[in-house]
Amino acid sequence: MNLIRLEELMWRYRRVVSVFIVVIVVQLFELILLYYKYNIFTGGFLQPFWYQTFFERAEFIFVSLWFDTVFFGFFAILWFFIVDRLNKHGIYIYYIFTVFSILIMGGWLGFKFKVLSYFNDTVNFLILQNLGGGSVKDAFLYASNEITLFVAIIFVVIVLFIASFKFLKKFNYVRSFPINTTQQAELRWFLIFCVVLTPVMTLFILSKDSLRFGLQKKTSFYVVSYVLDKLSDVDFDGFGSFTFPRDKEVFNENVYPGALDIPGNGIDEDGFLGDAILPHKVIDTFAAITPNKGKHIVLIILESARVDLLEKKVNGQYVAPVLRKLAMSGTAVKQAYSHTGYTTTSLKAIFNRNLIGKNDSNLLTFLQKSGYQQSILSGQDESFGNVAISTGMKKEDVYYFDARTAIEDRTYVSKSSGSLRLSEERVVKQFKLRANELDFSQPQFIYLNFQAAHFPYSHPKMTKRIMQKFIPRSEINIANKEWVEETYWNAIANADWAVGEVINELEKHHALKNTTIVILGDHGESLFDDGFLGHGHAVNDAQTQIPLIINDTNIDVHETIGQVDVAEIAVRSALGLENQWVNQDKTVFQLVGSLGHPELIAHVRNGGERIIFDFRSEEVFFSAAKVWKTYKEAMADEQYKDRIENLIRDWEGLRWQAYLVRKHGG
Repeated sequence: MNLIRLEELMWRYRRVVSVFIVVIVVQLFELILLYYKYNIFTGGFLQPFWYQTFFERAEFIFVSLWFDTVFFGFFAILWFFIVDRLNKHGIYIYYIFTVFSILIMGGWLGFKFKVLSYFNDTVNFLILQNLGGGSVKDAFLYASNEITLFVAIIFVVIVLFIASFKFLKKFNYVRSFPINTTQQAELRWFLIFCVVLTPVMTLFILSKDSLRFGLQKKTSFYVVSYVLDKLSDVDFDGFGSFTFPRDKEVFNENVYPGALDIPGNGIDEDGFLGDAILPHKVIDTFAAITPNKGKHIVLIILESARVDLLEKKVNGQYVAPVLRKLAMSGTAVKQAYSHTGYTTTSLKAIFNRNLIGKNDSNLLTFLQKSGYQQSILSGQDESFGNVAISTGMKKEDVYYFDARTAIEDRTYVSKSSGSLRLSEERVVKQFKLRANELDFSQPQFIYLNFQAAHFPYSHPKMTKRIMQKFIPRSEINIANKEWVEETYWNAIANADWAVGEVINELEKHHALKNTTIVILGDHGESLFDDGFLGHGHAVNDAQTQIPLIINDTNIDVHETIGQVDVAEIAVRSALGLENQWVNQDKTVFQLVGSLGHPELIAHVRNGGERIIFDFRSEEVFFSAAKVWKTYKEAMADEQYKDRIENLIRDWEGLRWQAYLVRKHGG
């Protein structure tokens, strides 16, 4: 009798039961993933919040269940409304809703956490787009292999679902309870109750840092808070009252988080530090250099080059002996950094000498005025992210060769801009052909880009210089960290070989002694050092500190160097000018995202000490103290106030300058 009574109750409230089954299964699956990915119940390295006490864990799980219930309850209302209108009944109706909800959500969570196993939780579409050179199309192509894998898995799951559904329909489930019992009303009233309380709970969570930290990683909370935020965005400025940071003036379309703060208008548009002030004018010492002929300049960019390549050994041998020799006989800058961690923005910073766009006083313009013949030889497609046009690589009289012009020699089948690359052997071959055409009695500028260390750190024709077997792309994960590292360092060894070939060719043409060689990385590469892989999604030394080597001993560097400084260092060396960089108070600005919509901004100063501001949580990290503080706490603490203020003012100033460049057609 008890079983019959239980069965009767379950059948009577079968729609609510269907929702709870989905919620419980998804909740368990997502909690497991959150535990392994974020250590939310045990804490992790530099993690600001975790749930340690029974009350903290119970509170987090209860709120998680609440938002999952609201999320799936909404879709249940829609589903059962449709089947009622179609006059469909039977247990398979609930089977479809339950299984489909679990499979779709499970597939999404699997994909989400698979991507985050490569990167970290700062990854969003904007960052993928930046990694894709600013192109929406290339952003999808960048992650195409992972997307293809999950599409295949989803296809298999759908086939299994259809087969099981057809099997289930063969059975005639007869119950002694009325099949047509109306349940839409009960489910509707339950959902209305949840919806009334949900906005209040959302505001409570947004005001509590610890809860917000965990809930923002849950899909249901993200979607529900996003919908509420859009509904509360009454001034249509893109921000409402239900995301963090909140719109502080909901009826003023000019004031919202991340808004362009116009200096001197008396309005604090972005919500930080009051009204913006005009950035201090900095003397451009490069622009003061008189164009003149000097030594040849060879600028070599190494894709994804880590700063520790000079000291790295594999199987007892250095991976970069050529670069080591060059550094020992010249200058190796110890504190050199990429500003963004992305290839395209890094190249623009190097050639244009800024982070804001067009610059009429960029490197190639100066060299043209100085009478240098210019040659571009790149292993990547320099149209990717509009680099070639924005830096002047395709100006008249510039020799231009890249992976697009030699597309038939590409290392992979794909012809998309983000995937095109040439082998080091092919670029070296073209360099030798070009060197035979050059008149080295006239000053030459040669730009070379070697793509050896581009993910997945190998290609079918790459030479195995320090290893026997490359790691297959499908095997790249943290469990195979050592194999990933070995494959990466073999790629660096190939880049080192290519640099050696360039030096030998210059020597062959008796031009080496009259050449300034500058070698640097476009950005670093995290090899699961901090649990993550890649670049462009964190502000740390692994992803942003880069090698910078110049074959000139007459360079005095005792400050942090950003990529915007490289052009001046190279030109001063080639012209034999004073080359001193000794401002130990100087900071290098870094960001993840874009200037207009950053996830993170940072200042790094001499010695590697870094301050990071996270726009998503309005928290500040001070690397020296290894402490996170809220923005308000940092501003109230005299020890930290000036540093966070300088960082935000720097960002506001760069945004304003970028706006002026765009306004005037830059």
